[in-house]
Amino acid sequence: MDYVPELKATVAAIGREYKRLAAWFRAFPEADWKKPTCCTEWNAAKVVGHLAMGGAFFASSVRNALKGSQALPLGAKDQPDFMRIREEMAQEIAELSPAALVERFELNTGDVYGLFSTLKPEDFDRPTWHRRGTFPVRRLVVSRLNELLLHEWDIRNEAERPMTQEPLPLAAGNLRQHFQLFYEMDPVPGLAGTFAFRLTDGKKWAMRVEDRKAVDLGPGEHKADAAFSATGSDMLLLSTGRGSVEGRRKEGRFRVEGDEAKASAIIPKLFFPL
Repeated sequence: MDYVPELKATVAAIGREYKRLAAWFRAFPEADWKKPTCCTEWNAAKVVGHLAMGGAFFASSVRNALKGSQALPLGAKDQPDFMRIREEMAQEIAELSPAALVERFELNTGDVYGLFSTLKPEDFDRPTWHRRGTFPVRRLVVSRLNELLLHEWDIRNEAERPMTQEPLPLAAGNLRQHFQLFYEMDPVPGLAGTFAFRLTDGKKWAMRVEDRKAVDLGPGEHKADAAFSATGSDMLLLSTGRGSVEGRRKEGRFRVEGDEAKASAIIPKLFFPL
């Protein structure tokens, strides 16, 4: 499946969004940095510190991939060492002065954006290390845009407020890649079926799962065993554990049609906190 047009558009959106967010962060009054967010254990400074750390993490992983290496990023020796480095770096950045915090966010995100901008089509499928498993580089591209949009939503701290950013349709459409990659990370033994995804304000696509593998069937309408429908905002929020699928079903904001047993089997593999 050729994802290059969407990935190029995603890289361009990252460039616009991180600059917009940096300008927004610079306008924060001092007190806003200590305000709670939808990331319940983090204030705004910790969310932005996490974003800045993520830029360094992704840049290191991608540079390794471009050298043909799946080594752990940031010089880590093993996964526990990486998690320690990750947490210490995010905390150190979060404790900076507001001006220095925004500068570090802009520096690290600008670095990974510049790196993404140099990728050739064949680079997007190079394998790279991630704490959840081995993913192609394109997964990090998709994730970076998601993180910018989702963490802005977290900082605004209005749990019932939909996401409305300009690149939201692109990010929600990128779930076509996200769901296939994350399903294969933890597949349902014995599950076989076709699942359709319908963004009520955007794209439609389907995925076939069988023998612990997932195959993207491409955009458009597809005959499916089960179909999931929601707005792009709700689908993206739910895919990262921001809200309950069951709760959104009761509210009529997430619809399931077709084989309930197959739908119930796959939902926990696609909609969970990241």
